[in-house]
Amino acid sequence: MGIIGLVCGFVPSVGVLLALSALGVGQILLGDPHPFPGDPPVDLLTELAFCGWLFLLVGYCCFFVARKVPDRIVHLWRRVLPPLALLSLLAMSPALAQVAGRHWGEWSRLKTVLQDNEARVRALSSRTDGSLTEEEFARAKAWFLEEPVTFRFETEPEPVRLRLLRSVPPYVGVDFGQGRNAMFDPVTMRCVYSN
Repeated sequence: MGIIGLVCGFVPSVGVLLALSALGVGQILLGDPHPFPGDPPVDLLTELAFCGWLFLLVGYCCFFVARKVPDRIVHLWRRVLPPLALLSLLAMSPALAQVAGRHWGEWSRLKTVLQDNEARVRALSSRTDGSLTEEEFARAKAWFLEEPVTFRFETEPEPVRLRLLRSVPPYVGVDFGQGRNAMFDPVTMRCVYSN
């Protein structure tokens, strides 16, 4: 039973934690020091980290419920996995901080502006699925051209503009200028599209 637990739980858990640590360190060393605010690799890293930690937690709980008698494999789990989990958390902390930072300060104000404008665009939709017809899309796009909505970031040289980027929710994206656009989920502020 110990060998089965080692092969099915411990080895994949160690592999996941080492992979997350390597990805986090790679992002720190090779990533852009001033990333584009809607940088999808950062959001992808955070999603991978949460999936990996969830995998680890489920495996960890299942293994200890199944193992009634402490033996060498249990001691191996207890000695190896917590330090590796801490290492992966430290390596992923810059990406986690960047995504979490979208809920405070100036990003919190942008989130409110996005939610308000998203609600205004949704009010134009006559369909039950919330998507806009071509006419509704054209009307919403014209509204953004007539009454431009801008937002000022301290780190950006120019104010960013909110624009209608898609005909399905979420509709409203952020134009950072120079061809850089990003769309954020208005609730989680996770980047759902960027170019």
